Amino acid sequence: MPVHATIWPVFGRFFARAFMVCGAIWPLSAPQSAAAQSLDQSLFTPAAPVVYDWSGAYAGLSAGATWETFETLIGTPSTRVNLDADGFSGGVYGGMNFSSGPVVFGVEIDASFTTGKDTAIVSGVPVTAQSDWFSTLRGRAGYALDRYLIYGTGGLAAGNVSIGTPAGSANENRFGWTIGAGVEAALNDRFTLRGEYLYTDLGSVDGTVGGSPFSAEFDSHTLRAGVTYRFD
Repeated sequence: MPVHATIWPVFGRFFARAFMVCGAIWPLSAPQSAAAQSLDQSLFTPAAPVVYDWSGAYAGLSAGATWETFETLIGTPSTRVNLDADGFSGGVYGGMNFSSGPVVFGVEIDASFTTGKDTAIVSGVPVTAQSDWFSTLRGRAGYALDRYLIYGTGGLAAGNVSIGTPAGSANENRFGWTIGAGVEAALNDRFTLRGEYLYTDLGSVDGTVGGSPFSAEFDSHTLRAGVTYRFD
């Protein structure tokens, strides 16, 4: 009998059994490959970044400096004098933030005391101007760069304006407006640090001091820093 007649049946049975074994192993190996692929993806896919959430209620303390200007006409005939009552300011504030993506908006109220006072001699008489406190109710709107917030702010203002001479004084609480801007940085999930500028205009004050009529235009510049605590 030829050799090839005996070899081919042997090879035929070998290949048939090999195909049977591969057919049995394939269904078992495919799920394992998919599981391994899923595990590799979970190990090497970077986690999505956590973006800081600015929304919620907050309260804080502020401190800084004020530059208050009283453009005053006093006496008859009137004499013009500019009184610059520069000093320290400190106070409290609180508010609520809302966010829509990187856009942050909200409302804030604050109250501060000031120490600014200035005196000028008008026709031989000392005239003193000062403002003891101011408060604002403002809207805020800004853009968040993760843990940093750049914002603009504006709204209503109220404050105390006083003009005095040795013969007497006129003291009024006035209402006006304010506008400003600031930047705020999150130190952690609870505390933020801010720097803020406000321009405040309380309008004109008219009255009589020691029998002399006066009219004073009041505005101020405030530059302050604040530490904020954010509630849940």
